[in-house]
Amino acid sequence: MADMIRLQDVHLTLEGPAGPLAILSAVDLCVEAGDTVCVYGPSGAGKSSLLAVIAGIERATSGRVEVAGVELSALDEDELARFRRQHVGLLFQAFHLVPTMTAEENVALPLELLGRSNALEQAARLLEEVGLGHRRAHRPAELSGGEQQRVALARAMAANPPLLLADEPTGNLDAATGREVLDLLFRLREERGTTLVFVTHDRDLAARCRRRVEMREGRLADGR
Repeated sequence: MADMIRLQDVHLTLEGPAGPLAILSAVDLCVEAGDTVCVYGPSGAGKSSLLAVIAGIERATSGRVEVAGVELSALDEDELARFRRQHVGLLFQAFHLVPTMTAEENVALPLELLGRSNALEQAARLLEEVGLGHRRAHRPAELSGGEQQRVALARAMAANPPLLLADEPTGNLDAATGREVLDLLFRLREERGTTLVFVTHDRDLAARCRRRVEMREGRLADGR
């Protein structure tokens, strides 16, 4: 099966108060299309930065970053934004919903950016799929944390991206609600055949992915 992600000798160095800071060092990672991969490790290990590089939110200082057959360094900022809209769904610990928009409008947003004429209809169907059809006219402040993350999941999957990047998506939820959101996430991923890269510091959550790799101090260890 073809690789959805291929990282070769990737480094990320950012400027800190005391000078250059190595965030990622010599990272090599291949993820097959349709696979589920968990990157786990302690806080500050570089897990979120790794997702940011894969998504093209951060540009690698050096090395090769290829996603869905596209070398990201060859794209300018506008091209990167278009690439993300078409190929990458993003799910964060902080829900990042637009507070002035309803649940339906939040889910429709990526579809509207892609020029879909039936964006609101598709958003309504997705909210039904995540069990929130009855809450589609509510704004984020009127929703519980679990409901907000379901809206964020529906938005991340709205354009049916081949790749979903999830960064501690249950970190702001209680254990029971977190399990419900994870069950939903893995079900949607399975139904669509989406490639999933999931970041957590929780080994129990890591066990839900087919493959697990450990990150420490900006380096990726061999995984299982």
